[in-house]
Amino acid sequence: MYSDTNYYMLVASLPHMPRTFELDQVPISRIRLQQRLAMLGEHDRNVVEQVQGFLLWDRQHPERTDEEVQREYDRLMKSIANKLVRDIVGHRMDVRTITSALRRRRLGLTPPSGVGQYVEHIQKHWEQLDFRLAREHPWIPLVRRYMEANDPLQAERQLLLATWNRWVKLADDFHFSFEAILLYLARWEIVDRWTRLNESLGHQRFEKLLAETLGDHARIDN
Repeated sequence: MYSDTNYYMLVASLPHMPRTFELDQVPISRIRLQQRLAMLGEHDRNVVEQVQGFLLWDRQHPERTDEEVQREYDRLMKSIANKLVRDIVGHRMDVRTITSALRRRRLGLTPPSGVGQYVEHIQKHWEQLDFRLAREHPWIPLVRRYMEANDPLQAERQLLLATWNRWVKLADDFHFSFEAILLYLARWEIVDRWTRLNESLGHQRFEKLLAETLGDHARIDN
């Protein structure tokens, strides 16, 4: 479809995206990023809004029911024509379904109904340690072990890393194109997610340290 976006100019205006998501801050603020995206043509803006809307939805309320996830997945797949956007949505939903299955099995629950291509496969291989998916998704054993060790931060890190590596690999095939912009946005979202997670954990550690310090002083005063 025709687009009046100058992809070269837009991509060149974006700060370099590092090869790792484990940064202290995003390469560009959300406000400035949206200002850059204003250079997109109308059709491209609509597609980008679909991607950003989905990524925001995916971050909110991780406890959504399978039925809610299914409805959103069906709605998106009916409305999205761009092949790469469908890949972004499909991959995130696959990760969500596999992760949900790991958690539910650990709690002794039944397999999730979930969405995506692996639902029936997981149900069929429910008793297998990694649902016979570890070859295609090598992050599964790592995430499972961190879950078993009650280390949610490292489990989340491995999930982000798996998705990050997928987008980095794809981004190497695109440069000054609309696909390059979509993959930049997908990676930006991961960096933003990680930095916010670190900030939240840092605040929690500070509060815990403060409470411990005040507690020590209270015992001394008594």
